[in-house]
Amino acid sequence: MKLIIKFVISILAILIVAYHGSVFVMPSITIVNNSGHTTEKMEVALPSSNLNFGSLMSNEQNTLHYSLEQSNGVYSYQFKHVNVAAFSGSCGYVTKNEIHKRVVITLNENNEVICRMQ
Repeated sequence: MKLIIKFVISILAILIVAYHGSVFVMPSITIVNNSGHTTEKMEVALPSSNLNFGSLMSNEQNTLHYSLEQSNGVYSYQFKHVNVAAFSGSCGYVTKNEIHKRVVITLNENNEVICRMQ
């Protein structure tokens, strides 16, 4: 019985370490809404995938991880405030297998978008 408990605990420990290791390795995009308005739609298109951040209230942020398997291209964003026309643009460059890349896209009060690569 003790052997089974040790085996189960070992497997759980390995799974926890593997999960946290994969989150550390996978690239991510963080959207920060400092616009003073609630957004009803925030999306970022990558060459091989599309990330939907949903709606964000003012001063909220959301982070999504994406696959290492990307084609070369840019981060194309599209934001839409509640009752306001959508606006879009692009920033930064994405390539295949960018391990632990962190991108922060901040939407300021005057709808100015600032992109930082970390």
